[in-house]
Amino acid sequence: MFGGLYVSGALTGLLHDFLDAEGLAAPHCRARLAAWPPDARMPLSEWLGLLELIADIVPRPALGLAIGQRVQPRHAGVMGYLGLSCDTLGEALLRFARYHRLVYDGNPVEVDIATEGVRISWGIAHGKPGQLPDETAIAAFATLTRLLVDQPICAQRVEFVNAAPDDTSPYETFFGCPVSFAHARTTVQFSADHLALPIRYRDPGLRALLEQQAESLLHALPQRDAFETTLRQALIRQLHNGEPTLEGIAHALHVSPRTLQRRLAERQLQFKPLLETTRRALAHDYLGDPNLALTEIALLLGYSEQSAFSRAFRRWTGQTPKAFRRQGSQTRSEPLANR
Repeated sequence: MFGGLYVSGALTGLLHDFLDAEGLAAPHCRARLAAWPPDARMPLSEWLGLLELIADIVPRPALGLAIGQRVQPRHAGVMGYLGLSCDTLGEALLRFARYHRLVYDGNPVEVDIATEGVRISWGIAHGKPGQLPDETAIAAFATLTRLLVDQPICAQRVEFVNAAPDDTSPYETFFGCPVSFAHARTTVQFSADHLALPIRYRDPGLRALLEQQAESLLHALPQRDAFETTLRQALIRQLHNGEPTLEGIAHALHVSPRTLQRRLAERQLQFKPLLETTRRALAHDYLGDPNLALTEIALLLGYSEQSAFSRAFRRWTGQTPKAFRRQGSQTRSEPLANR
């Protein structure tokens, strides 16, 4: 589902710092992190895999908040330093809206400035990455805004697209405001009064140089169009009817198979890996719904038999779907004092 979506390799530094703070060697995880230099564009699927790996090492509720609070401007690359050089928080937020693709090239961001407040929100046009990556990203965003200014600030409200966890109190404590779940968009809203807050390390001369660099990096990124979104939607629809084929997807998109192959190649995508990534992302979502039986999930993912789904899921995660679901259920139901 997340083929063609990327994050900055600089974010690996955030995970290194979290592991250091936890006193964890985690050699396998660190080896995977080391494969991505700060100036690399890391596939979003790899970022999600790294977060899942850390969740296996550090199984705790609201893990993304603990990771996100370790963020520093260097973890956002040139955009982080550009924010530090702005005059006000409002200027920094506008730069964030323009250059966010340098850090997170996934679901597009919208920044709405009105008298009642400033809303920064992300939709789900390219899918829902999940609770852990979303809470990591929003916790990191909130932490960065606090680092930029000289006084403590809190959001007015935070909304997530994901289902509510059993205990929402850690989120309200961390963000210092009401936090709700199961919304159409992930949103952070600040008071409009915060826009005029001065940035702690503002430097107009440095800002001009960093903005020039950010513009160059932004123009170097591949341009987005509606093709990838339409392709993923077609894959999901056809999965519900069985195993998708390149020819069948091409027919659904009203193009020839050769044209579809060419468009995939232009985006450095391949049909079979994209199909598998889509299935894997959907499997995680479906397994989180206790109302869906494993046989139903297998059919929704285009498998004719549950056994085929189980083999594929074990290949992806090293676990059976039943074990994965049972582990998730135990994590949600286990009392906080025991975690």
